[in-house]
Amino acid sequence: MDTKQIVTNYHNAWTSGDMKKARAYLEDDLDFQGSIETFSRADDFIASLAMFQKMLHGVHLIQILCSENAAALLYDCDTMSTAGVIRTAEFFAFNAGKIKSIRLVFDATELSKLMG
Repeated sequence: MDTKQIVTNYHNAWTSGDMKKARAYLEDDLDFQGSIETFSRADDFIASLAMFQKMLHGVHLIQILCSENAAALLYDCDTMSTAGVIRTAEFFAFNAGKIKSIRLVFDATELSKLMG
């Protein structure tokens, strides 16, 4: 499976709420750094992602860029909160067919207010 298939399958899994399937694409020691949280374990990241996914009306994928060992997604998260639509960029690095690291970039101002 190439990087485009992996990242597309991962994205489709989490946005549809299938966290078990999304987790299967991640290395156990996933290095996640986002605008609000950081994780060094895939299971911890998936637990947080599951909570976030429940706050969404939907996700609109805008663009995918891929190379042999990296990928980037640009998408809008339509939240059920006062945060509204959040434009998001997500950058992936791969190792042996799994996602090794994720860098998630978005304006966290409104979500931070909701989280306290």
